[in-house]
Amino acid sequence: MSRRASPKLVGGFILAAIGLLVAAALVFGTFTFFEVTRRFVVFFQGSVDGLAQGSAVLFRGVPLGRVIDVGIRFDPQNRTFQIPVVIDIRPGVIGRLSPEAKPDVELIQSLIDAGLRARLESASLVTGQQVVQLNFFPGTPANLVKTDLPYIQIPTILSPTQQIMSSVDVAANDLPTLIRRATAVLDRVQGVLSPENEAALHTLLESSAALMKTLQAQAESLGPLINGVEDTVATAGQLTKHLDGVVQDNREDIRTMIRTFREATVTVNKLTDQLNQVVTTNRVPLRHFTEGTLPDLTALIIDARTTVNRASAILDSLQRNPTRFIFGNRMGQGVELK
Repeated sequence: MSRRASPKLVGGFILAAIGLLVAAALVFGTFTFFEVTRRFVVFFQGSVDGLAQGSAVLFRGVPLGRVIDVGIRFDPQNRTFQIPVVIDIRPGVIGRLSPEAKPDVELIQSLIDAGLRARLESASLVTGQQVVQLNFFPGTPANLVKTDLPYIQIPTILSPTQQIMSSVDVAANDLPTLIRRATAVLDRVQGVLSPENEAALHTLLESSAALMKTLQAQAESLGPLINGVEDTVATAGQLTKHLDGVVQDNREDIRTMIRTFREATVTVNKLTDQLNQVVTTNRVPLRHFTEGTLPDLTALIIDARTTVNRASAILDSLQRNPTRFIFGNRMGQGVELK
């Protein structure tokens, strides 16, 4: 006959199985095996110390996924190393309390364009563990790394701690230069404070004190001169006011004169244009006149002037002695009477 199983042993086995199931539910309750996840990749600048497989992925502090893998990639062409961090995000965390929407590639790209970025943040200062924090940072550049991984890439930015460390690194790199500059400044100050310069500075101060005493002694003699300058300035101000009054009183006359002058200028310009047109139109006839007709006309005028002069002389002679014009030069001989 077969031996009958002990009820206590069977009950203990069942209780142990139930305990294992409860423990598994508590340990793996955050992640369900049948829940849909979306895989992304991020490339952080600098060290990812404290980030490991299984580290949390948060969105403004709310658990949204976990880190799947942290690896190293080597680019033989550029001889550079990259540290890709592959993360899983559970859309169901967002979909439980949100309107129904399909998280497609276009939606993710629109969120990235709106400023969705990833950065490292410290989860514990004691252990140094870090998490991936997602948030919106509008206006920050979307720095993407060229990669052939089949995942959507989320841009990253420096965390506040990384920014501080980067500033410290820059300051440490610039520290030797600053020390050299400070040393050069101290050398110059030491050169300025040499005994020769101290003596020259002392002499300059003494000369300045003597000059101040001289100015104080001559202050009384400068008083009338300053008063005279003030009177001149006051007279100039009165003259300016008088000129302003004259201009104000004759404003209309001045405007009329300016307007008339402008009209006369326009008229002169028009007359000049008309003369230019006349000269341009009659350029050939004027040339013929100046080259051919004008010399003949000049000779005619000279002959006419000569003739007129001779006629004037004859008329003057006739007016002075008319009998001579009638009887000629025989006026003094007479006629013999029988």
